[in-house]
Amino acid sequence: MSSRLLSLMGFALLLVQSGCGDQLACDSIDTRKAVLQAIADDHRNPLVNYAARESTAKPDPQDLQPQYLLGERIVTTSTSKDKRTLQCSGGISVSVGDVKASKEVEFTAQKSADGKLSVSVAPFQF
Repeated sequence: MSSRLLSLMGFALLLVQSGCGDQLACDSIDTRKAVLQAIADDHRNPLVNYAARESTAKPDPQDLQPQYLLGERIVTTSTSKDKRTLQCSGGISVSVGDVKASKEVEFTAQKSADGKLSVSVAPFQF
């Protein structure tokens, strides 16, 4: 094979792979970031409020800053026919001071026609 043909095949492969990166996935980096941001922005979040109440750490603002961690395994529980909306589920933990609390989180990820990602997180049930 000529080097030109190999270059064209490599370019074609890159195009195919880059198209796959635009698909919506529950466990993509962008989706994970959006979920963590939505939860961190919810100041009435019962999971973090529980951890903050139970913490015996000194009231140093740095110690009481919530630290969130999504579990390794995020699963897709359902997919819309057009594959633009996913229902997802996974574990999340929050650490506040010396207390760590964990809970299952359910969320919806949706990609609009223009490629923008939106995430809505179901309220935590206790």
